[in-house]
Amino acid sequence: MLDTDERQRTAFNAPGLVLALIATFVLVHLIRTLWLTPQQDDFLLLTFAIIPELYDAWFSGIPASRFPGGLAGLLAAPFGHFFLHANWPHVIMNALWLLVFGTPVARRLGPGGFLALTLLSAAAGALAFMALHWGAAALLLGASGGVSGLMGASVRLIYADNLPLTAGLRRDMRTVRPLSFWQALTLPRPRMFILVWIGINLVISFIGFGMGGGINRIAGEAHIGGFFAGMALFGLFDKPRRGQS
Repeated sequence: MLDTDERQRTAFNAPGLVLALIATFVLVHLIRTLWLTPQQDDFLLLTFAIIPELYDAWFSGIPASRFPGGLAGLLAAPFGHFFLHANWPHVIMNALWLLVFGTPVARRLGPGGFLALTLLSAAAGALAFMALHWGAAALLLGASGGVSGLMGASVRLIYADNLPLTAGLRRDMRTVRPLSFWQALTLPRPRMFILVWIGINLVISFIGFGMGGGINRIAGEAHIGGFFAGMALFGLFDKPRRGQS
């Protein structure tokens, strides 16, 4: 039987901001599928999804005013694409992933640091995708780059004190002394986790897993970019706490 502290640390009693983000994913997709016309939904995607072709055109001198969302859309898309998803399985997958890896980071950083790290990781994933597909008429949307950043950050918490993954996920993250970025790269357990994660996403990117045309392809490159951004930037938002082991 779990004591009070252990019950508070379960993913099913996740911090409010994690649950609020999941609710936002669901609400946005409901609005898109039930209330927006196809033309309105296309405008939303062209404004807030990442489309490398548009950025290439902008950098080539085409005025931003000629694009659907204008300059505001181009600047907002690295963050806005986080809230858009291709279909319900995409929503559910990212919601579960956020629940597992966002919960420990949210408990550690609090709402402000958690949200900032998530959105910066999403932007880093978008930049990685654009760098590898510059000028392409490709489209990136979904929370996975940002959630990958939370996974990268959580590696520094979960594997502290050389604990295995399952035990690390159950601990009280508020009192953990996190690994440094370098330790996460070099200690055996976190290093193996990272290598497996990179390998899976390289395979996904190479074979185009999930391709069903257009936005249904899983963007492994965005996952990797977001992951390392979250792992590297975590320390900027983390503050030493009393009782750290």
